[in-house]
Amino acid sequence: MDSDLKIWLVKSICIFLLIVFSFFSYSQTDYPNKQTLEDIIENIASSTDIEIDYTSFYEDLNYFLNNPLNLNSATKEDLEKLQVLNDFQINSLTDYIKTNGEMLSIYELQLVFGFNQENIELILPFITVGPTPVEQKTAFRNLVKYGNNQFFIRTQQVLEEQEGYSPISDSALAENPNSRYLGSPLKIYSKYKYNYKNKISFGFTAEKDAGEEFFEGTNTNGFDFYSAHLVLNDLSVFKTITLGDFQAKFGQGLVMWSDMSSGKSSYVLNIRKKTQGLTKYSSANENEFLRGIGTTVSLKFFELSVFYSQKNIDANIVDSIDNEIESVSSFQNTGTHAIPSEVEDKNAIKEQISGANISYNHAKFRIGLTGINYQYGAYLAKETTPQNQFDFQGKQNSNLSIDYQFALSNFSFFGEEAISENGGKAFLNGALISLVPQVSMSVLHRYYEKNYQSNYSGAFAESSEAQNESGLYLGLEIYPVKHVKISTYFDSYNFPWIRSGADAPSNGTECFIQTDYTPVRNVSMNLRFKYEDKQVNENVTSGIDELVSENNLKIRFQLNYSINDQLSLKNRIETSKYKSGDNKPEYGYLAYQDIFYTFNKIPLTCNLRYAVFDTDTYNARIYAYESDMLYAFSIPAYYSKGTRFYFNLKYSITKYIDLWIRYSQTYYSDLDVISSGLSEIQGNTKSEIKAQIRIKL
Repeated sequence: MDSDLKIWLVKSICIFLLIVFSFFSYSQTDYPNKQTLEDIIENIASSTDIEIDYTSFYEDLNYFLNNPLNLNSATKEDLEKLQVLNDFQINSLTDYIKTNGEMLSIYELQLVFGFNQENIELILPFITVGPTPVEQKTAFRNLVKYGNNQFFIRTQQVLEEQEGYSPISDSALAENPNSRYLGSPLKIYSKYKYNYKNKISFGFTAEKDAGEEFFEGTNTNGFDFYSAHLVLNDLSVFKTITLGDFQAKFGQGLVMWSDMSSGKSSYVLNIRKKTQGLTKYSSANENEFLRGIGTTVSLKFFELSVFYSQKNIDANIVDSIDNEIESVSSFQNTGTHAIPSEVEDKNAIKEQISGANISYNHAKFRIGLTGINYQYGAYLAKETTPQNQFDFQGKQNSNLSIDYQFALSNFSFFGEEAISENGGKAFLNGALISLVPQVSMSVLHRYYEKNYQSNYSGAFAESSEAQNESGLYLGLEIYPVKHVKISTYFDSYNFPWIRSGADAPSNGTECFIQTDYTPVRNVSMNLRFKYEDKQVNENVTSGIDELVSENNLKIRFQLNYSINDQLSLKNRIETSKYKSGDNKPEYGYLAYQDIFYTFNKIPLTCNLRYAVFDTDTYNARIYAYESDMLYAFSIPAYYSKGTRFYFNLKYSITKYIDLWIRYSQTYYSDLDVISSGLSEIQGNTKSEIKAQIRIKL
């Protein structure tokens, strides 16, 4: 055994023992341990290294946190918004209420097939039980009296000087205008939202990214990005009317899913996307949304949705005649306009989207048909390479799909089959199976041809697009004994054509297993193994790149426990091992302590984290979800060697005003320069401060 591996194992064992000893010191208390909104998001986010905007998902859960969902009047769509309930639980709950009448207590859920103590405590903060409310007409005076208004403003900034903000001579800047940011390092986010029950939603969002100008230069209108929406629900036959910015989510995402697309996670049964149709858009992602009008009409068992969107999008300009852009080489999706070249690409061409979905909805059966057409104001002409020769090029594209979902005994089937205008096809089919009350299984097969083209797809996939991929996913959830849950999945996939990082057809596998143990209500722990092996280029300096095996192993142990109603703690240790081809393995570890405290006599809550990490290289990096302020998300990569510290404070100044402050700092003991390019920092620390205020009326 080499010395590096010995050191890695010794560190891992020592930290693991410290965590176990601390567990036995505090495990004697017996206070309720509520699963929080952030815990659910972390479980979904922790299996991906991709930065995803969780705003819509967060808003759904946060709404139920403040307005608990009445199970007696909840629809299947309402229950699906909780995200953590699988098809069996939703169908079983609706059947139970239909057969036995309204529930009298939340704890009656223990009598519903498919629910146990862990399931119930997971959703407890978001649900309630009461008489079905009598539907009343919406009076204008109630919109003012009972409507909920919230206004947010948040600022954040990296405190160390980055290369893009450092002084530069006029001559050097004239020679390379893109060598410095145009604006200040301050990021500003503003949001207003109004909702009345679940009937009316209105709001706007504005954002200025770090480095962008603000009320000056190329951005005299203030914020770089503005968004607004108005959504009306349940108006006679109109299930939904949406104006302004909105999202469209149909089927399993092969044709249209303009929102966060989660895939593999520790919720191994939740692989079916929950169709939500037309919904509001209120996040700050500047690309994945529609702008225009849409409506859904509901007539007994049928629903018809139609929508139209027109907005300008960023693109890399190739050719223009008389200030008319003729062609572009790519669409730009960063949403950042902080240097002249990015400003030039901003809103370069028009994007026009029209689409419709019609579905037949029965208690046990659903089938839908979705069609969509895209048109662009300029010709997309990529520089053709072997890798991208099957990608979309041109000025317009269309997609058509059929999706289905039905239940049969202990089986729940779902899927979508799609085709693009060029004849490329994509198929996704899956099933959920309840083998016995303690054992459930999920299966998903996908086959996406290399020439399938869909600009707004968000289907289950290993890669970022539903293209050039086939695979089989198997998931299993077991409750072997009381207080123990085992979740595992195996995913085997292959890419029939070359892709980024692999100059030949390639394949891969991913294995995941997690054991959750909740001995008492205030203590929970889990042990997770995740292993992935896939083929990539060898990256030789000369000759032909051959494919080699790249594998990544991560092992994690986490312990959550509540000392009392005020104080709770979270410990985690995670190790990683990365190996590519015949190269030497690269190791890493991360360990952190989280503390959450709520004061009794003052309206102040706080949480902090102290983390230590050590990785041989960036390849062995470890991602960890961080607690942040409301509607802010942070999932940084821990790499190199050092420590990271952050704290969050929330203080309720009055009943109507909340204030958040967050400070974080990463210290690298083995670096003198952090990052590169315009983000480069001379030194070994990177610090960031955030502040946010919310006004509620």
